[in-house]
Amino acid sequence: MPREPQRILVVAPHPDDEALGAGGTMAKAHELGHEVSVILLTSGDGFVQDAARYYLSLEVTADEYLHMGYERQLETERALAEVGVPKERIYFLGFPDGGLDSLWLTHWSGQPWQSTTTGKHAVPYLTAYRPDVPYLGSALVSLLKDIYAAVRPTHLILPSAFDTHPDHWGTNAFGTLAWAEMAHRDPRWEQVPRWGYLVHWPAWPLPIAYRPTMPQEAPEPLLNLGEEPWHTEALSPEQVEQKRLALMQYESQVELIKPYMLAFSRRTEMFAVESEWNAGRAARALAVANPSVDWLSRSVGKGNPLESVVWGRRDGRDWARVTMTKRWGPDWSLEAGFHLVDGSGRQCHWVVAGQDPPLPNISVRVEGRTLEMSWPAEWIGTAAHVMAGVQVRARGRIEGKVPFRIIPWGDLM
Repeated sequence: MPREPQRILVVAPHPDDEALGAGGTMAKAHELGHEVSVILLTSGDGFVQDAARYYLSLEVTADEYLHMGYERQLETERALAEVGVPKERIYFLGFPDGGLDSLWLTHWSGQPWQSTTTGKHAVPYLTAYRPDVPYLGSALVSLLKDIYAAVRPTHLILPSAFDTHPDHWGTNAFGTLAWAEMAHRDPRWEQVPRWGYLVHWPAWPLPIAYRPTMPQEAPEPLLNLGEEPWHTEALSPEQVEQKRLALMQYESQVELIKPYMLAFSRRTEMFAVESEWNAGRAARALAVANPSVDWLSRSVGKGNPLESVVWGRRDGRDWARVTMTKRWGPDWSLEAGFHLVDGSGRQCHWVVAGQDPPLPNISVRVEGRTLEMSWPAEWIGTAAHVMAGVQVRARGRIEGKVPFRIIPWGDLM
């Protein structure tokens, strides 16, 4: 953490994620005199198991879910006070807990998404940064850009692109796209470091217990991937204690997952330096790889079947080659998503395999562990950067994904 005055912006999907991922770093930043701001995309109003415990009922009402969202906002204010972040630098956006991936993939514009717990189609909280905004991906990116412009961060801290929780990777996608669109308008934004913190990964962190003198260590498969460096932020015992106190302010969570929360209070915090991520390069093609599936992931049934995706352009068509860790299954479907970083706001989500009838102008070929697809190059056109990624579903359930990354599509031309 630099000693010169900084403006640090932490973006989190749910109340408590900001403290889990970067609580110690925020405490350290405050001690060094830096300005820290925090954006909460949701108010945590979709944690069904916790709501059932909180209200001692298996039939929690929509109003009770909203009440829990307000309670978690209050917990956030108390938690962040422990690490030196004042109330006026906390931004509650009030978007749907459990719906951020849907806003990214299927509800970008048009019909707003409906929360499965509150039943709302728009931000319902009077305490939100902007109430009544519809639950649409385009609206969320617009809000993030407004706050980015107001805060003018010199450091941006987000969930890791590899976080396995849909709301977490969705937060990374929204936060990164908002940054990329700011950089498209003003190249000075390209100099803002982006760090990614990890909360959800199979059997991590170990041990699931309070160990304040142990270092936090990133999962070995992520360290070995080699596409982006990792940064270790060292914390003092006092900063680790501040983080623990912050986490304990989330009383609605503590009774249910206290050992897990305390396992994040360690003498270091790890961040993937996503601003230094580099795709693997070949002739007019760029590759995005997934980490290998380790024995811990396999043992808990969490292996990601997607190994890599290569993006390219040839003969007037754009193409992608997806490689799996095993042969393509008959009940699988592949989804691809694209967001153009050119100021147009254009977005597309395709089901490119497992779709009957197939999509027009998209060719798909499956052979063994490989799926190849192509589409007319006119859709992306001359956009210099595209945020692209893929995921696989089996029987309606997401089995794995290759993270959405900013692909320098102009390099393929």
